[in-house]
This record gives sequence, C-alpha cells and structure tokens, in this order.
Amino acid sequence: MEKGLEFFDAWVKSQKEFLTHWTESIKKLQEGFLNIGDSQERAGKEMFSSAAGWGPPQTYTAHTEIFRQETPAKAVYFMEIGLVKLSRIDYSGREIIAGLRRRHWMVGVTSVLLGKHHSFTVTTLTTCTLRCISAEKFLNLVETNTHFSRQLLTMLSQEILSHSKNFVNLGCLPAIDRLKRLLYEIIIEVEGPADLKRQIKIIMPLTNKEMAQMIAVTPEHLSRLFKTLERDGLIQRDRNRLAVRNTLGLMSECGM
Repeated sequence: MEKGLEFFDAWVKSQKEFLTHWTESIKKLQEGFLNIGDSQERAGKEMFSSAAGWGPPQTYTAHTEIFRQETPAKAVYFMEIGLVKLSRIDYSGREIIAGLRRRHWMVGVTSVLLGKHHSFTVTTLTTCTLRCISAEKFLNLVETNTHFSRQLLTMLSQEILSHSKNFVNLGCLPAIDRLKRLLYEIIIEVEGPADLKRQIKIIMPLTNKEMAQMIAVTPEHLSRLFKTLERDGLIQRDRNRLAVRNTLGLMSECGM
C-alpha cells in the first residue's frame, strides 16, 4: 500500500514538472503569434488582417451565441477581446461546460480543419470583439502560409496542454485552489492589464452552477468555498458582484 502511494506521489510530481516545463515553452512560442498589441509591426498582426481574408472586428454583447453545436462549421473566429464559454447540451438536456476561451484565441478551428459540425456551442460571457474568416479562406491560409500554419499548430498544442493540465489539477489541487485559479483567470480577462494589487470589482460572467461544474464540486460546496474566501478576507460578494481585495494575493495563494 505504501509503495503504491509513493508511486502515485511520484507520478503526480512528474506530471506537474512536465506541464510546468511545456507551459513555459509554448508561452514563449506564442508571444509573436498572440501579442497583436505590440507597437512593432508583427507577422502575427498581419495574419489577422483583411488582406489575409479576415473580416473587420465585430462587437458582440454578453450572452450572444456565436455558433451552436451540431451546426455546419462555416467560419473561424479570432478573439481580439473578451471571454466565451464552450458548452454542450447532452441527451438529457443538461448543459455541460467544456471550457473558456479568451482574447488572442480562435474558436471553430478544429471543426473546420476536420470538416465536421461544431461539437460545442460558443457563447460570449462578456462584450467581445471578434474577427471572422470563412472556412474556405481559412483552409487556404493554412495551406499557403507556413508561418500561420506553424503558429496554428502551437495554439492547438497549447489547447491540448491546457486540457491535460486541468485534468491533473482536478486530481492534485484542493477545491479552494481550483476556485482561486478560476477567479484569477476570469478577473484577468474582464479587467485586462489593470493594477492587480488594488481592489477589483466585477460582475461574474458565470453562474454558480457553471463555476461549480468547472471546478468539479457541487453548488453547495462552491458556496462553502466562497464563504471561506470571504472569511479569509480575500473577496467580498453581493449576489453576482465580486470584489477581490488583492488579485495578486489570490494568485500567489493558489501557487500560480
């Protein structure tokens, strides 16, 4: 029994080390691709221009459905600003949250590449600015622009890595730390590059039921976790409004 526990602990440690190493490596590869706000003219910015086949930036209000599961994949969307959720309705009518996507990410890519219908519904959680390109033009861009293809491969690798990391975190991190990480990621997207040491107030874009599902706890346990964070002085809540006293402190306490 002890040997089994030792083996499991060693496996968990090795997985954490592997994911940390590859996260840093892929982040470095992404800088030239995703940082479209750089003052210098970058190839990454040009790849999402109208000359490359992308449409003009379009603004979508919160809770707008971009595309629905099981519909034909006719376009790919690049997210300049905002936060969206990927969800799927199962056979019983229950909505399952598959994940979140934020700025400098693309949605609809895998369905277009595979020539299949969308597996998930994509819905905006905040006001979003998106660029759209038709499936035909996107596939042509992949085939004719080797730099774009390489960076697309990087993005898809990051997506696989994120899923692996989330899977490991569900088994390794306490529920309270999983909640802190989720809150941090939401705040970073909603607030942008703000002073994270000051108190930040936001309207939560996710319901309690959705957040509970994302960190694999019951809504009742999520409520207890929020009360713990309030008791520790990290947050204040008023229905769907959340005030975080120190976002950097929230981040450091969960090991980010």
